[in-house]
Amino acid sequence: MSADLSPETESFIQQEIALGVYPDRAHAIEAGVDILRQKKWLRDRLAESQRQIRDGEYVDYDEDGLRLFFDRLKERATRRTGAN
Repeated sequence: MSADLSPETESFIQQEIALGVYPDRAHAIEAGVDILRQKKWLRDRLAESQRQIRDGEYVDYDEDGLRLFFDRLKERATRRTGAN
């Protein structure tokens, strides 16, 4: 399968290949598609976050509560990894 790309995009891909960033055109295009997938995932996460806020599914922390929350997260992570 071939992708029809603008001359500017083709030129950019060839420059990236020449610089050794990607071994070939297919890898460069795959990297671009991976970024598009990441953007979609982020958009989906944002939409879900907006829904949760709209539906009141969130916790509102003050500064002390947030500090306590992160301290507990660090404790859990330390117990799981055995790190100090």
